[in-house]
Amino acid sequence: MIKKNLIVTMAGLFFLAACSSAPKLDVSTLPPHHTADGRFRNTDTIGPLLLDTMHLEEAVKNFDNTFEPLPLIRGGESLWVDSSKNTATWIGQSTFYLRLGNIGVLTDPIFSNRASPVFFAGPKRGSPPGRILDSLPPVDLVLISHDHYDHLDKRSIKSIYKKYPQVIFAVPLKMAELLEDWGIPSAQIIEKDWWEEAYFKDLKLTFVPAHHKAQRFIFDRNQNKRLWGGWIIQKKERSIWFAGDIAMGDGSYYKEIASRFAPIDFCLLPIGSYLPARLTRMHVSPRQAAQLHLLMKSKFSIAMHWATFNLTKDRMWDPPNDLNRARYELSIPEDRFRVSGMGEIILIWDNNLSDN
Repeated sequence: MIKKNLIVTMAGLFFLAACSSAPKLDVSTLPPHHTADGRFRNTDTIGPLLLDTMHLEEAVKNFDNTFEPLPLIRGGESLWVDSSKNTATWIGQSTFYLRLGNIGVLTDPIFSNRASPVFFAGPKRGSPPGRILDSLPPVDLVLISHDHYDHLDKRSIKSIYKKYPQVIFAVPLKMAELLEDWGIPSAQIIEKDWWEEAYFKDLKLTFVPAHHKAQRFIFDRNQNKRLWGGWIIQKKERSIWFAGDIAMGDGSYYKEIASRFAPIDFCLLPIGSYLPARLTRMHVSPRQAAQLHLLMKSKFSIAMHWATFNLTKDRMWDPPNDLNRARYELSIPEDRFRVSGMGEIILIWDNNLSDN
């Protein structure tokens, strides 16, 4: 009898739980990339997905794709103290330190040794950070593209906030709650949907679409519960596109970004994690990155998302080698789409010059 009552009670609890679940949202009032259950989706699927067949699927072997440390580049620190000089410094993966006049910006910062929720397991860095946090000028703004561990690192976020308590974090929709759990005050978080704008000092920020996904854990039921995307930074007449982590989709997202913002002065474009070819469903290949460089009429681009964490089958030097090939095929000068050294300080424009 007791066992029977227990079963009835448990069944009742499950029934109540099901009945008390959150109601479905009225999708007629939501943007197309929002779903009725509060998640997000890619909507650039009207046409076929643009995959890259630069490498035949069956030709991608299980090569030794161990990542070796890249040499750390030093010099040029005087550019950081000259407010007329605007620079980009690659720290690894999609982490850049942008010095835009007197404003310091970090993109997708990860200084940790692993892209993982734990320090003892998970993808390990092939190269140390190009610059450690303590060696950088002040950080005023942090831009986050999405929630994957190689782009959103809890230890790095907390370290930045500890060192710079007034720092502002610009993040995708529904990511603010996670940062608040990590101790970031809500007043210092800018949370945006696609095409929404925000202002920080003399910078105008626009969160723009990207074909990707969001998920913190492999078995996480909260897949796509947080949005993903890239950031357009506008400073007076200049513009930057930090693409984040992207695939081509059907190309429509990027055509719209180009229609609104091209020509773009400076683009940060990913070139890694694209082999085997089926992975271009989630990551652009170097050739696709070169095509985006042309689509945006970019005056200058720098490659990112390579040689840091070994996540797929592309070997360490595959991305820059394939970018070289793509530049040749598409007639892009090498100095217009560069592969940066680790920690190298690169001048992206000089306020004293009218065009460079």
